[in-house]
Amino acid sequence: MKVRKEYMIKYIEGVPYLLPYGQGIALQFQGTSLDEDEVFLWDYVKQGYDEDACALELAKHLGMASDSEAIRDKVTAFFLMLENIEVINRKNKRLIGPLADYDVFEIAGLRVLYNGPREYIAPELQLYRGKSAMEPVNLDSILPEERAFMQRVEVVMSAPRLMGVGELITRTHQVIVYADERHYYYLFPYNHSLHEMRVRKDGSKAVLFISDMNLPDDEITAEVYEAMHQSFLILAFAHGKFAFTSWLLQYRNRGYLFVSTDGTNWNELTGRLADLSEVKRCNHRTDLLEIDGDHVNVWNLPWGSFLDEDVNRPLELGGVISLKHSTTNHMSGRSTSDCIIFAAMGLASPMYSRELTEGNIDFVANVNRFVPILRIHCNQTQDAITYLKSVIDDGNRN
Repeated sequence: MKVRKEYMIKYIEGVPYLLPYGQGIALQFQGTSLDEDEVFLWDYVKQGYDEDACALELAKHLGMASDSEAIRDKVTAFFLMLENIEVINRKNKRLIGPLADYDVFEIAGLRVLYNGPREYIAPELQLYRGKSAMEPVNLDSILPEERAFMQRVEVVMSAPRLMGVGELITRTHQVIVYADERHYYYLFPYNHSLHEMRVRKDGSKAVLFISDMNLPDDEITAEVYEAMHQSFLILAFAHGKFAFTSWLLQYRNRGYLFVSTDGTNWNELTGRLADLSEVKRCNHRTDLLEIDGDHVNVWNLPWGSFLDEDVNRPLELGGVISLKHSTTNHMSGRSTSDCIIFAAMGLASPMYSRELTEGNIDFVANVNRFVPILRIHCNQTQDAITYLKSVIDDGNRN
């Protein structure tokens, strides 16, 4: 085990922090707050003591048995936390799941390799195993050229830090995101178990930090499912695939995205459209677009309310329609550039920086080279159904 020496304990307003100094400053203050037991353990870690030796010392210090569950959990969580912020480096990381085998999911032409408890795999992901990915695989069996299109997702046990690393780049009521040169750091303050995630900016790896495995499996599964959603969007963006929050309808073997730009819920309208002959509603929530030669593909993703059975076959995109609620049904008179901006309001891909935001908007503009991007004002009556279908039919004739 290697231990970075350029770390110190510093008390700030009575709270102990483990902070870098000297050459460690290049880590952009990748430090963390500690409790007094962890301060005690740090003195032994920097001397090279391993987990077992530290557990023995902590047990003597607290007057407890060294094999007690509380001692072991405390020491294990501390070592994992140090490893996660790269203070220590161990060749054999303690994952919750099997060390060598990964469950493989084929999503939108990309592969996600999951290493963690299988009870935390959401049922929505099971459809994406694919015929070639029904059994877990060993990482060593994957060819180097295949690794460029995959993301490793590892679930590890760690005490929550809830402390940002690098620069704060976005904050919502659900997630806080920080970034440094190599990673995005996600904090989920309202989660009960999965409080933190680290994702490489190229999308090649995501580490999910679980702090409490005593919660019901379905609660942890839901949090892992949402975290994998966020990490997958980073992988997709890195490979020129962009996500939309939308309603996806299939009509005459083409996919049509309907995007809400004013907060209106179009579930009923799209559902009634799907009742028409030749129309099928594939899903509602997140869909992925990619430009493929002379056309645009739209892919189903696991993060949706409705799932098509053939999830690993993309549809050719027929158009993107941004909807605005109105008392009458008519095409907007806005310019093409305005329509592009309105459609971009449905993007779900990360926009944490100017570069990411420009990349998203440029992609939507490129999509408009292949298919129409329309802005339509409509109500939710039967007249709106007839009008929307006529607009789509006109686009197909053109």
